[in-house]
Amino acid sequence: MRPVLPAILFGLIAAPALADRIEADLVADRVTLYPRGAQIGWQVSLPVMTGSHQIVLPGLPADMADGLRISSDAATIGAISTQSQDPAAPDAVESPAIITARERLEEARTALRALEGQIGGRRAEAAAWQERADMVRDLMRGDSRVDAETLPATVEAAGQLIASYLQNEALAIAAAAQMTGQLEAQNRKVQLAETDLAREIEQAGSLDSLTVTVEMSGQPATLQISGFTDAAGWRPVYDLMLDRDSGQIRMDRAVMVSQSSGLDWRNVSLTLSTAQTHGQTEASEVTSWFPYLDDPSAKTTSRSRGIGAGAMGMMAQDAPMMEAAPVMIAQAARQGITVVYDYPQRVDLPDSRGSLRLSLDQKTVETTVFAEAAPRYDSTAFVMAEGDNTLGEPILPGQASLRLDGALIGTTHLPLIAAGDKLRLGFGPILGMTAELRLPDDTLGERGLISRSNQQTRTYQLIVENLTSEDWPLRVVDRVPVSRQKDLEIAYDAEPEPTTTDPDGRRGVLYWEAPLPAGQSREIAVSTDLRWPEGKYLQGADPR
Repeated sequence: MRPVLPAILFGLIAAPALADRIEADLVADRVTLYPRGAQIGWQVSLPVMTGSHQIVLPGLPADMADGLRISSDAATIGAISTQSQDPAAPDAVESPAIITARERLEEARTALRALEGQIGGRRAEAAAWQERADMVRDLMRGDSRVDAETLPATVEAAGQLIASYLQNEALAIAAAAQMTGQLEAQNRKVQLAETDLAREIEQAGSLDSLTVTVEMSGQPATLQISGFTDAAGWRPVYDLMLDRDSGQIRMDRAVMVSQSSGLDWRNVSLTLSTAQTHGQTEASEVTSWFPYLDDPSAKTTSRSRGIGAGAMGMMAQDAPMMEAAPVMIAQAARQGITVVYDYPQRVDLPDSRGSLRLSLDQKTVETTVFAEAAPRYDSTAFVMAEGDNTLGEPILPGQASLRLDGALIGTTHLPLIAAGDKLRLGFGPILGMTAELRLPDDTLGERGLISRSNQQTRTYQLIVENLTSEDWPLRVVDRVPVSRQKDLEIAYDAEPEPTTTDPDGRRGVLYWEAPLPAGQSREIAVSTDLRWPEGKYLQGADPR
């Protein structure tokens, strides 16, 4: 027996020495699902009673016992305990799931026996018709009293009778064969029912039986029970459909939910919460920092005077202890944003049987659509859509399928996009828009990643050609080196000049933005010049 801590229960009173034991079903009624974990709520209806009673509730997941919350609207809660269930024990209380699985197995076996009986009956019927036909043949062969005048008619009548018997035999054999074809499917149903029952019994071994002592006052009451389990979770999934003409992205949002709590959730009201139940809940503790100076000359003097290890140990004991500087670990910051979705319909989610996809809602985001080319890295331009998250809530991280003008493009993973933050999505390559970086001139003191000269000059061209039949708004993206040292002087020149430099604080990144008509190309010339003092070496040179 594992008593639940009294501090977490409501209205505890001392249990009486004797109490009636009443068995009741523990049926999930409401679930709050988190990205990892779930809060499960049960309701247990109690009839009109007076006095003290023990309510026995089998089927409680074992990992929930220590975190239960129990309350009632009209009953006073007394002693509460849990006990591990042993399905093989003579006095074991079977859970509703085991009872249902056992009933399904018995129904499948009964149907199998009935089918086998029907097959046997049809085969016996076929044998009986065959026996009748054989009897007619034997009578005709052994009867010498038939005269010549009546012989033809008698033979014809006997032949028709034999044919009728054989036809009935064939029909019975065909019916038996058809039923035999159903026999394998029915045997499979029995095997599946046996597997389900074995699984339910195995799971029951990991469940507890909850006993709650209540004091009733002559009116019906309801027990409200809740507990938390780690064996559940949900994640968002998206279908993103971009319409180029309007620039709108239609966002169909859904969630994938799963659970292996040990119990089936049947017809439960579902709430989805973004709270990180296993995340950091408080700020990290900042400890003291005690830097100190180490004097090598003092150690040298000590050694020259021949101080032994024992003396050094005594000096170390007399000296004040210095606390080592703490190891600094960078930790990811968590946004304290919690969004809750109440699913509009009750749902069924069986235990450990894959994931269930639930449609959430549909949203629309306004974006600007354009072509973007990075000739330094890519040989084609890509369809890009940029806008702001105007949904009034964060877009949660999750897998997304991408469609452009109705056609499936691919999949991507959305990061967390806070409300009001920028939204940037790619919708696949533009196969008719090529991109190229061309190096017509490359002058180095020595070739390689590390240059031993004091100057590096480079000139190159960015070329984008629109071979499609459409005009495209185009953004060409490249970068130039940035110096973070006074001795390293960097200058660059571009023709035409970029329209944007250092976008979003990305130093050295350049944008050239202008429409590119169908059938035309755009060339951008860029040159960079790096200079540094003699005797120093350039690290991080661009291999291209």
